[in-house]
Amino acid sequence: MGNESWELMIKRIYRQSIWAIIPISLISIFFTSWDWRFSLSILIGGFIGVLNLKGIVWSVRSLLGAEKAQTKMMTLSMFRFLVIFSMLIILAIFKVIKPYGLLIGFTVVFIIMVKEGLIAAKKGA
Repeated sequence: MGNESWELMIKRIYRQSIWAIIPISLISIFFTSWDWRFSLSILIGGFIGVLNLKGIVWSVRSLLGAEKAQTKMMTLSMFRFLVIFSMLIILAIFKVIKPYGLLIGFTVVFIIMVKEGLIAAKKGA
């Protein structure tokens, strides 16, 4: 699988995530009696999922061929995890997010990533 096809797959994941998260968030407003925090949590969860993917892609690109890449990748992953965790803790302290909404948004992005990965694997086989 060439570099161009990976780029296209990542762009498709970003695009599909946006097109899935926004409508789900808007629909959730009607089912949660206009609780804006649940809808916002879905958006934040999707945003974190997309940012996490961008962080992984950036880490892999920057470490290709680097010396001690495994150690650097682990350090960057832990830093990314710490930043995400800190943001979520702050939002939870101020009661801005709902855990289930966050989980829904993150899961939607994860499902899209798995779907696109399976499609890419099928094309490569």
